[in-house]
Amino acid sequence: MTALLAWGQLRRRPAGFAGLAVALLLAVAAVTTFGALLGAERGVSAAELRATGGPGVVLIAGAFGEITVLVAFFVALHTLGFALRHQYRDLALLRTVAATPRQVRRLLRAQTGLVVLVVAVPGGLLGTVTARAFLDGLRHRGLVAPHARIAGTAPVVLAATAVTLLVATAAATAAARRVTRPAPAAALTGSTGAAPRTGALRPVAAAAALVGGVLLLRLAATRPAVEVDKSAQATLLGSLVLLAAVALAGPPVVRLPAALLGAAVRAVAPGTGWLAAANQRGYAHRLTAAAVPVALLTGLATTMATMTATARHAALAAGAPDGATSATDIWLRQAELGLLAAFGAVATLTTLVGLTAERRRELALLRLVGATRPQVLRTVAAETALTCAVGLLLGALVTAAATAAFSTAALGTPLPVVPLGTCARTAAAAVLLTVPTTLATAAVALRGPAVAAATGAPA
Repeated sequence: MTALLAWGQLRRRPAGFAGLAVALLLAVAAVTTFGALLGAERGVSAAELRATGGPGVVLIAGAFGEITVLVAFFVALHTLGFALRHQYRDLALLRTVAATPRQVRRLLRAQTGLVVLVVAVPGGLLGTVTARAFLDGLRHRGLVAPHARIAGTAPVVLAATAVTLLVATAAATAAARRVTRPAPAAALTGSTGAAPRTGALRPVAAAAALVGGVLLLRLAATRPAVEVDKSAQATLLGSLVLLAAVALAGPPVVRLPAALLGAAVRAVAPGTGWLAAANQRGYAHRLTAAAVPVALLTGLATTMATMTATARHAALAAGAPDGATSATDIWLRQAELGLLAAFGAVATLTTLVGLTAERRRELALLRLVGATRPQVLRTVAAETALTCAVGLLLGALVTAAATAAFSTAALGTPLPVVPLGTCARTAAAAVLLTVPTTLATAAVALRGPAVAAATGAPA
């Protein structure tokens, strides 16, 4: 019965689960990719392994997988919350007709499990193709044994599916507390998706993540110059943990930058800017949910780019000729950057589409009090620009801390080599990703009579 109800909800609202499906597909693909690579040199002779100039596929896959899989699950768990928000009212109604909290949790676990099973095969295929392409690139650059190969990946895909299923269903159980904790009537009253009060556990978790991130960066800064690769891994992991601390801390972290940037927006566009800044102040949880994926996307991308530029400068300072800093190292970092950027883009798009779509009633009310459709869209554009700016600022702060630690290890100074062009292109990409996406979603939400949207009737 629970499975049938979960499947019916997926069929009735496929758009509400599309972002979750993409995120879970990428999670399965990431685990499959690096799981398949770990076994690529099985059966290769020891003499051939010793003759290989590189560190070996196991070390490379382990270094890549450590960060990439963590980011994949970070994104998947982030999108899971939005899948719940889209059906908050339905779940609240179930509570009012005598559904127990345990039954609601079981339903959410079933929904999440079904999504994982639906994406398991395409995710496994994508992971297998990616693993083989990555292995070909490593073989071409002489980093793995010539006879290393990706054999049958069915067991790896099954393991990846099982891991993703375990993590996703555990997260669904935790996310269900939002609708199962309050009384049924209170849950239905809050069906607009208003953010609940932050409990005491979240600030503690944020503080723990902050301490963990600082310790990882300290570890990165104290590595000797010959261990620059270990410093790079600790730096990336530390930046990810710091971004998790920002997400856990929530509104207290974003309020100050939002206030400062909001003043600038009001100065540039007094009318629209004032309304946009006021909306961001009044909905700090929504601002946090939208700004964190932007910070994830830009923070990890600029951290990776700055580390690459700093490592190249360190190699040149040590007397290595230009180009011997290893085009291979640069290729590896670019490949990792591409994977991380893909996950960050999925998180950003899913979040912005979900947050904007659920504002249909709010946008309709603006039209009912006299705002025209272009005025509403201009306000949404100003809010999105402000959100993007907050995310860029948070990402830049994390990048500054992380790359200072890496530069201390690589150059002996906390001042890294910053590739300004790459950072500017990353910021421009974030703006081009967020503003048009939000405007397109808002335009769809503004369709139909404003009265019908404001009262919750079908458009």
